[in-house]
Amino acid sequence: MTVDSFVSACSFIPYALVALALRLVMARVFFLDGQTRIEGPRVPLNVQDFDFSVILPLQVKVETFGVFLTKYAALPVPPVLGAYLVSYAEFILPICLLLGFATRFAALGMLIMTALLQIYVMPDALWSTHVYWAAILLVLLSRGPGQISVDHIIRFTARR
Repeated sequence: MTVDSFVSACSFIPYALVALALRLVMARVFFLDGQTRIEGPRVPLNVQDFDFSVILPLQVKVETFGVFLTKYAALPVPPVLGAYLVSYAEFILPICLLLGFATRFAALGMLIMTALLQIYVMPDALWSTHVYWAAILLVLLSRGPGQISVDHIIRFTARR
């Protein structure tokens, strides 16, 4: 097999599937973290043998405010505002990313949160975590969500 035939074979992988996988990875990371920050009713989602539940954000946990007053105190926003912004962003932005709705906006928001974490909270995590998150989010920011997305449907119907 020559290099050219290998490259040709790789080009058959549709970007839509790659983008969907990247969106799922980043949505999972941020959504699961966000679920630890909020309180509200738990909604079970059962699909065949897959059990998953989601906490709907009615309020931010008291512990979350404590973390923003201590561990995240260096962030360039007031701790209470930061607790609210991050908690609700980690609920809304991953859902947008999962659906492929306002994907570039969601990826930008997550990239900003990643940068703030890197600079102010976890400077040692650049090469172990944040560089990978940033790379994935930059792909989504620059190339978009792909064809398996609400954004694509909106663009497609807007052309008609």
